[in-house]
Amino acid sequence: MVYYVKQGKVTESRHTFDDRSNILNEELFGEDSFDGAYSLLYHMNEPTRVKSLTRLEKHKDKVLGDDTKHLHIRAGKVNASGGFLESRRFILVNSKLRIGIAKITESSGDFYRNSYADILLFVKNGKGNLVSPQGDLEFGKGDYVYIPRGATFRIESADAYLFVIESREHMDIPQRYLNRYGQLKEGTPYYSRDFRIPVLKETSSSNENFKVFVEYDDYYMVEERDRSILDVVGWDGYLYPFAINVNMMAPIVGKLHMPPPIHETFSGKGFMVGTFLPRKFDFHPRSIPISYYHNNIDVDEVIFYASGNFMSRKGIEEGSVTMHVRGIIHGPQPGTIESSIGKEGTEELAVMVESYEPLILTETGKEVEDPKYMESWYSK
Repeated sequence: MVYYVKQGKVTESRHTFDDRSNILNEELFGEDSFDGAYSLLYHMNEPTRVKSLTRLEKHKDKVLGDDTKHLHIRAGKVNASGGFLESRRFILVNSKLRIGIAKITESSGDFYRNSYADILLFVKNGKGNLVSPQGDLEFGKGDYVYIPRGATFRIESADAYLFVIESREHMDIPQRYLNRYGQLKEGTPYYSRDFRIPVLKETSSSNENFKVFVEYDDYYMVEERDRSILDVVGWDGYLYPFAINVNMMAPIVGKLHMPPPIHETFSGKGFMVGTFLPRKFDFHPRSIPISYYHNNIDVDEVIFYASGNFMSRKGIEEGSVTMHVRGIIHGPQPGTIESSIGKEGTEELAVMVESYEPLILTETGKEVEDPKYMESWYSK
């Protein structure tokens, strides 16, 4: 994250105590060994207190080896329910990314920690509360919720439809948006004050039996605990979950059609996440506001259609996911160029992921794939 936060009670100096009769348990929560962003958390209990540790095999979406083609996946029709873990279903994967949805229908009293991946959630519908030792982070429709790897959390919600992106590469604000002081530059689509951070609540050191599901590739290691981990009396630093709502973002527009990189919102080394926002169209008197035909030479392009009418696509519904693969040209479908001329703006809202490593369809995605999508560019 791009700014320093301090909440609650912390010691005068790091790695010290203020009161020998009440020594707090300091935890360094950090990335890239000791070289990356970090926060210091001050617990009443020892954060290492674990009664038992057991291995639990998990459901894994089977990866298919289908022919390479453009895809339309009706992700809204994926059958999923339960808490965050139970309702996650991944539809496109590679060695770095997992992309899917979650349809949360109930809260969990247990906690979760991903040991390998940063998590980015986009809230299509619903609301909830992300609870972590660093505080409560309420979220709702149109929010991005970022959760750094290694963060312990649970999601309290009875109704939330989420687009889920998990990355084994560090995901962050694009470096080109930052000046040499780490401050967001003028001209970027959002500003520091637009971000919401966890609010530290009243702490608890009570006895409380619960589990923490620590995720690895094919399994969980399940920690059995008997003391609350919501016992942090204070923390400070640069690493924490945060949220930002798309309504706070300012789309970048131009005289002619702007390419996808201007919609960039988050990025990793081998991918980017962009947001197509409601916006005014190009102001050249003869502009064609719809996207031009293009061949993704280096990337697979995934789009999650959150709301509105995405004018370059036909037959797409809210909650749909398309993937346009490298090597096969794509762009507007027949008739959409002509119908776009003269339009002054769009109310579309969509999330885009561009991945340099090819993405592969899972069995879950195949079950709700539109088999005729490739035919939508062919007009007899």
